[in-house]
Amino acid sequence: MKERPLMAVCLFATLWASSASADCGSCADDLDRLGRASRNAADAANDVKSKADDFESCKRNPDFYDFMRDGCRSKAYDYQSATSTLESELGTVDSRVRSVSSSCGMNLSSRRRVPSSGNQMCDLIRSYKNRLPLETLIKSCTQSMSEAECRKCLSQ
Repeated sequence: MKERPLMAVCLFATLWASSASADCGSCADDLDRLGRASRNAADAANDVKSKADDFESCKRNPDFYDFMRDGCRSKAYDYQSATSTLESELGTVDSRVRSVSSSCGMNLSSRRRVPSSGNQMCDLIRSYKNRLPLETLIKSCTQSMSEAECRKCLSQ
């Protein structure tokens, strides 16, 4: 008779230990996925910088950098495409942070949600407000909008 409560305690302890190790495994898996997503986002951010530099060079010296002779539109398209890829990769990072928060039992998300303005570039720039210097944001923003539009976007 005394063996039954002891067996119940052992069974409970075994179940608790196996669920705890499953949670740790899930947490580790989600952390690995977050790491990969972060590396992909970093690569995409580097690509945006490179495309922005190419576009800026083309605007400054089209005779040398405008290979397509299209008024740098192809460079602008490459930059916008890289920006869209970065935005997608950042969305993946955000999703992975939520997964890690859930599986590891800790809230890691402190990012303030930015309401959509209807302009993807503006939304992307605004998501970095208060995390990067204003002049850096304006310089990045003016690659695709006028300075007045950038300042208006950042003031929202």
